[in-house]
Amino acid sequence: MQVRKSTTIRRQQIVEIIRKIISLKGIEHVTISEIAGEMGTTKGAIYRHFKSKRDILSLLIDNVEETLMEAIDSAMADEDPVQSLKNILLAQLTLAKNRRKTSFMIIMGAMQFSDPFIRKKILKLIQKYLRKIENLLISGIKLGSVKKDIDPKMAATVFMGLIQSAITVWSYKNFRFVPQKLHADLWDMYRQGICISKP
Repeated sequence: MQVRKSTTIRRQQIVEIIRKIISLKGIEHVTISEIAGEMGTTKGAIYRHFKSKRDILSLLIDNVEETLMEAIDSAMADEDPVQSLKNILLAQLTLAKNRRKTSFMIIMGAMQFSDPFIRKKILKLIQKYLRKIENLLISGIKLGSVKKDIDPKMAATVFMGLIQSAITVWSYKNFRFVPQKLHADLWDMYRQGICISKP
């Protein structure tokens, strides 16, 4: 008699399969049929966990948010907000290399999905991310390590854009980059724009 795996374990396996599909084929190939084929199971078995592509994308966004926020929170262990930003940049580049950009692709692919629920969920994730970066910049301004004339909202957006654009470029090079080297170059450029003095 075959024992059914718990819902939590099965859903996590499905998330990993979906990430694999996205990495190899793109988000448009995330279908119930494709997932079932990759898992070697029936579509009915997948439908026990997901009723639609919306359900799949919703779970993926939750997974991206959890992973991203864990990486950010771990990197923010330092009390210096500028050092925390530097740590976050490295953490995200490392995460991107290890996950082969799937988090970024999920966000961008899901934004193109016309479902208002999914679009709103992605927007909330992006806003949550930007608020964390903005708060670090505000702390840096208060401590005198970040230039007072910096617009924290804009600087947070630039920080996010810097990471996304770097990941996009390197995705076309099959992620053949050393996160520490790319980090040093990107951080130096960003730091020159926001910092009063080199930390």
